[in-house]
Amino acid sequence: MILINNMITRTKNKVLTYSVLALLLILFIMPTGTVRAAELGGSTQETTASEEVVFDAAFYATQYPDVVSIIGNDEQMLYWHYVNYGKAEGRFPNAQEAAKAVTATVPLAVPVVGTETLADGAYDILAIGNSITVHPMCSYWWGPWGMAASSIDKDYIHRLQNGLMEKYGTVNLDIVPVQSWETSYSRSKQLKKFDEKLAKSYDLVIIQLGENVSDMSTFKKDFNKLVDYVKTSQPDAKIVVIGDFWYRSGRDAAKKDVAIKQGCDFVDLSEIRGVKKYLPEKGSKVLGYDGKYHTITKASVLKHPNDLGMEYIANKILEKLQILN
Repeated sequence: MILINNMITRTKNKVLTYSVLALLLILFIMPTGTVRAAELGGSTQETTASEEVVFDAAFYATQYPDVVSIIGNDEQMLYWHYVNYGKAEGRFPNAQEAAKAVTATVPLAVPVVGTETLADGAYDILAIGNSITVHPMCSYWWGPWGMAASSIDKDYIHRLQNGLMEKYGTVNLDIVPVQSWETSYSRSKQLKKFDEKLAKSYDLVIIQLGENVSDMSTFKKDFNKLVDYVKTSQPDAKIVVIGDFWYRSGRDAAKKDVAIKQGCDFVDLSEIRGVKKYLPEKGSKVLGYDGKYHTITKASVLKHPNDLGMEYIANKILEKLQILN
């Protein structure tokens, strides 16, 4: 467990660089298990001098498998996620803090004025997609979010989350990366990969799949089974199907036809498909999870929507949800 303790030597209490890289370097050079909040510098979540917070990586990993599915279970990365994202999202650093929230007589969070109250106090989103929705970190991609977005807050699904927060206050997001469904010879067998998430109840399900399908022989039938599988487990959710960003004859039409017949909303991307201003330029910069800026050079990354393209997709979904006019 990582102990944040401000009551230590004042001479070391100096302002550090605001980059995540500096934060990670501090984590590795500090004595094992201890990090001072005063040394988090520009972290989005700061701890006051009188606070002492214990971060339990094992608890965090068990409690938030959606985080582990994206960044893995490395203790330092989990702590980084909590400091920079988790705390703001209402996640708990340890079991004791979670228990306090359950037993508290005063709500921990006050809804934003004008927000709509939901039965469980939050609006829940499930996003099922390929690399346009999320791509794991690798040698040519530097953060677990929609490929080609310049940072995590710039991809379409996180823009959508932020847009919905204006209406609902608390918006929870789960993401299931299932590009394997697109490339499998037996797509029906891939559906069980959704089961863990589909066991929960969502207000909104986004289905963004198809771009990597080359064998169209059973695509429409398989896509229909996929949508039906989701609808069966989420009868009360609004389901939005995202159209193709990459063109292949017949594929987009099949997705649209399935969406209409299944009573889902369909977001048409034909207006931005192949349009240069919605694509990243070679040499575009991405702020990675390591706090460094990286340069896009790989051709496959350059095929994805850039920040403007991601914004277009998010806004089209918000229009379907009647959040934007």
